[in-house]
Amino acid sequence: MMSLSNDVEQWRSELHLRLKNFKRDIFFELTRTLNREWWASQIENWEVCEERIDSLLGATVQVDHGCLVLGSSRSRRVSVSGRQIYAYQYIYWAGNALLPNEEDVVRHACHNRRCINPLHLTHGTQSENLNDSRDR
Repeated sequence: MMSLSNDVEQWRSELHLRLKNFKRDIFFELTRTLNREWWASQIENWEVCEERIDSLLGATVQVDHGCLVLGSSRSRRVSVSGRQIYAYQYIYWAGNALLPNEEDVVRHACHNRRCINPLHLTHGTQSENLNDSRDR
């Protein structure tokens, strides 16, 4: 694994606890969708999830402003349980044990869509994401 910054290492060291502490609760049952069910199953399979995140972070190269990118000129897609998703989505949603709603998107505070640094990622709406691009 490449040498990650102390802050990313801290996030990584807490990953196991976030994944193991995930529980489906009454709110999950009330807001269940196929998409949320899929994400919950990824998080509950915490050993594979943790290994996949380690693999993704370990394959990165650090570039400007602490961004961690996978060696391609575009946002990297990964195949996970029959779905093609962006690596940054997997890092953010599964790595933080969060279940997105249909309107939720992952935003890049660094404005680098190739970046998978978990500390550069946050969630919001598509409208907020578009405003980020416009305001930049």
